[in-house]
Amino acid sequence: MIKKRIAVIFGGMSSEHEVSLMSAASVLGNFPTEKYEAVPIGITKDGRWLFFPGNYSDIPGGEWENNPGCVSAVISPDRSAGGLLMTSPDGRSYTRSVDAIFPVLHGKFGEDGTIQGLSALAGIPCVGAGVLSSAVCMDKEIANLLFDISGIPHARWRVIHSRDIDLIDEYTGEWEQNIGYPMFVKPANSGSSVGVSKARDRDSLKHAVELAFKHDNKVIVEKAILGKELECAVLGNDSPFASCASEILPVNDFYDYDAKYLTPSKTVLPADIHPDLSEKLQNTAVKAYRLLDCSGMARVDFLYETASDTLYINEINTIPGFTAISMYAKMMDASGISYPVLVEKLIELAIEKSTGRY
Repeated sequence: MIKKRIAVIFGGMSSEHEVSLMSAASVLGNFPTEKYEAVPIGITKDGRWLFFPGNYSDIPGGEWENNPGCVSAVISPDRSAGGLLMTSPDGRSYTRSVDAIFPVLHGKFGEDGTIQGLSALAGIPCVGAGVLSSAVCMDKEIANLLFDISGIPHARWRVIHSRDIDLIDEYTGEWEQNIGYPMFVKPANSGSSVGVSKARDRDSLKHAVELAFKHDNKVIVEKAILGKELECAVLGNDSPFASCASEILPVNDFYDYDAKYLTPSKTVLPADIHPDLSEKLQNTAVKAYRLLDCSGMARVDFLYETASDTLYINEINTIPGFTAISMYAKMMDASGISYPVLVEKLIELAIEKSTGRY
């Protein structure tokens, strides 16, 4: 049997580069090699694309970049190339066809529609959401606007652009009046809680905005919801499946980067919530997934305010963390879909979605 060749792309230039390396090692380590051939393509922090022929254990720590077998390998938008345009050590250029792209790229230049657009130009199926969905889900301002329009409950929120930073005193005054402390401050286009802070007064609020602007040119400010942090994994194209819910019990004040990847938080899986709430969460996750035109996979995050018995959507992650401790794979496993089966299913969904499109 001729195996389909899948380009697994990892690393990237975003602030989530290291998370991507950990995710890629897990994906490659669980690859369905009986049906597919993995072609690992790493992107360095300075934007170099390299085919990596070494051991997957060298990826998480970044040692992969120093492998002497690495050669330049980029996806060509020229469809006659059939996939990769590569350069041998002696400078000779050649092509290598691939049947699908599996982006394991978190954050900017990977989860925001850029790699998805490149795959569309090249005519190659791409695992996960398409261009529009990726861009919309990545941009919290646009996603929040759509949630508001569709009636999906979301915490009170505001946005500030870098061009308006001189008006920060006016903005903070309005936020204090109409949102109230505590507030969460986050870059509009970022993930893995990078650049996210919790503000309890005006000084910490201004510092939080300053930090968030280091990661994006617009910043989202949201009312902090007191209650449970819940998640749901969604898988599929036209008929998406929602996993059982899980609850996050952060080791820190909130579910920040350290709590996700360095000192893992405790989780309750399945979440200890009333069946009615669980069903509502799953239904809302699928509704939001469809609203934002998602496909392949997504992790949908929620906040449940116990005092008011209100479920708020927080955000949708179209390329959720795929590390050994990441919740997307854990929730799917708890719902009967093991990690290796999940990886295979995602490739199948990408090829299925592309039928007749390219």
